[in-house]
Amino acid sequence: MKNFGEGKQVYIRELIEEDYSIYREVFYAHFSYKNVFTEKLMQTIWKEVNAANGFPCAIIEKSTGETCGFCQLKNVDTPTPEIGIDMRDDYMGRGYAQEAIKLLIDYASRHFEVDCFIWKVNKANTVSRHIAEKLGGELISEQPTMEQWIIDYGRKVGALKEEDIFYICTYRMEKENDIYNG
Repeated sequence: MKNFGEGKQVYIRELIEEDYSIYREVFYAHFSYKNVFTEKLMQTIWKEVNAANGFPCAIIEKSTGETCGFCQLKNVDTPTPEIGIDMRDDYMGRGYAQEAIKLLIDYASRHFEVDCFIWKVNKANTVSRHIAEKLGGELISEQPTMEQWIIDYGRKVGALKEEDIFYICTYRMEKENDIYNG
């Protein structure tokens, strides 16, 4: 197994087949539409995560060797790969996600042709937004998850309230930011 970076609390390593059951557990715990979650869907997601244009990693707690989450880059074959992270609930709030993202960005900055990184996060996910901002991410857009015509129509017919509209915040993270080197 290849390690891609080591911090004070965690290290990131290549994803292996034995990670599937934990990946499934984490993904299911955070999947919004559990009623459409099937093993076939999970297998499709697992294949996409491991596709050639992705760079998935397991996040390992150094003190126990336990898998505490997963981080990844999508579209590593572009100058603006997209960051993703999912943590197991028991490991949240310990700084592991921030450290893992720093390790991921550092590795990718040295091994891929990257201009900057993109991190898309649900506006309601204040923890991920905080991590992006703490790592120097600049909010570049805030877009609804639905197309505007759907929102307008839903409001017009009274079927859509403001609390029904979810937004995605997109952050731009520069690779040369000094925080990635520590």
